[in-house]
Amino acid sequence: MAGSVMGGILNIYLGQRVTLLLAIPFCLVLWLSMSFTSAVWVLQLLRALVGITQGLIGTASTNYLAEVTQSEIRGRLMSFLDIGRQSGILLVFVVGCFDLTWREVMLVCGCVTTVPTFIGLLFLPNSPRWLVTQGRVKEAHDALIFLRGPHYDSKLELQSIVDHCNNVTVNKTSTMKQMKQMREPNVLYRLMFMAILTVLAQFTGNVSIVTYVVPIFQAANSTLNSYGSAVSIAGLRVAGTLVFMLVVERVGRRVLMVTSCLVCSVSLLLLGVYFLLQNTGIDVSNLGWLPLISLLVYMPFVLAIQALLSILISEIFSTSVRAIAVSTMYVVLFTSMFTVAQTFPIMTEVIGMQGVFWTYISSCLLLALMTTVLLPETRGLTLEEVDDTFRYGKKIVLTIPCALNEASQLRLSPGASASVSTVT
Repeated sequence: MAGSVMGGILNIYLGQRVTLLLAIPFCLVLWLSMSFTSAVWVLQLLRALVGITQGLIGTASTNYLAEVTQSEIRGRLMSFLDIGRQSGILLVFVVGCFDLTWREVMLVCGCVTTVPTFIGLLFLPNSPRWLVTQGRVKEAHDALIFLRGPHYDSKLELQSIVDHCNNVTVNKTSTMKQMKQMREPNVLYRLMFMAILTVLAQFTGNVSIVTYVVPIFQAANSTLNSYGSAVSIAGLRVAGTLVFMLVVERVGRRVLMVTSCLVCSVSLLLLGVYFLLQNTGIDVSNLGWLPLISLLVYMPFVLAIQALLSILISEIFSTSVRAIAVSTMYVVLFTSMFTVAQTFPIMTEVIGMQGVFWTYISSCLLLALMTTVLLPETRGLTLEEVDDTFRYGKKIVLTIPCALNEASQLRLSPGASASVSTVT
C-alpha cells in the first residue's frame, strides 16, 4: 500500500519507465540481502521493503503498458501483466517441490523476476502520453515511431493525445494538481466505481484460495496429493491467463466479466456443498475429486476477473490523473487482498468453509450486476475515447467521428461547414 502511494508520485515526475528502472534493481538487492541475512528482524525489515517495491512496480507497470499499447491490442498486451503474476506463483509452487532451502528460494525468486525485466526496459522508450504531459512532444513522437513502427501514422495519434491533454483542463504535471482534479464529480465517480469493483473482485476468493489452497485440500480429506494439486492449479492459472489473452479482444470486457462471475459462482457453490455434506457427517469419500475439479474450473475464470480489473484500472482514468488514480486503486487493491487473506481463517472458524465460499458467491453476483448496469464497453477504444465515454456518454463519442468522416467526404459550402461544426 505504501509503495503504491510512492509509485503514483514517482510516475508523475519521473515517468513509469524510470520508476521501474529504479525499483527493479532495488528489489534484486533486497532479495539477495534476505538470502544472506542471519537476523530475523533484518529479514522482516527487508521483506517489508520488498512489499514497498512491489507497490512501485505494480502501479508503474500497469500505467506504462496501458499507455504504450494500441487500442486494438491493449487488452491482449495488458494480459501479460497477469501472465507474469501467475507465472510467478507457479514458479514458487514448483520451486517449493524441490529440496531447496528458503535462502535458495530467495535467490531464485530475486534473479528470475528482476534481471530479464530490467534488461528489457533498457531498450524501451518512455510512455508517449507521459512525455506529452511533460511538454516533450518531439520525444513522444519518437517513442510512438519506435512502438508503432515507421509505417504507422504516428502524427495522427500524437495529435489526438496532445489535443486530449489540452482539452481535459491543463496538463497535470504535479501531485497536488492531479489530486485537485480528482475531486471533480466525473473523476470521483470513476474512483468510487472502480474502488467498489476492486473490493468485490478480491472477495471472489482469488487471493485467499490461492494462499490457503493446500489447507483447503487437506480439510477436504481429498484422496489427491495436496501439494501436487496446488501445482496443477497454479499451472492452470497460467494457461487460463493465456486463453484470456486470446479472447479478451474478441468477446469484450462486459460479457467476459459477467460470464466469469457466473461460472465462479457455480464452482464456489459446488465447493460449499461438498464441505456442507462433509461437516454434516455424510460420507463424501466417493466425491474426493470434486474439490479439485471445482477449483480447476474456478481458477481460469476468477483470473479473467482479475485480469479485466487490471485492464479497467489502467484505461478508465484520464491521462491527466492516471498516475495518482491508479496508485489509489492499487492501495484499495492491496488493502482488499490483505483483508481477504487475513479474514479467511477467521471466517472458516465462524461460519465454516462452506459459509466462506457462499459469501464469495455474493461478491461474484454483485460484481456481475454492477458490470451489467454501470460499466460501458471499452474494447477497441483509445484511452482518450474511453475518457470521453465516461465524460460525455457513448452516443456523443460515437457521433464525433461520424461527423468528422462526413466532413472529410464533402466539398463543404459555408452552410454545410457550419452544420457539421454544430453536430461535432
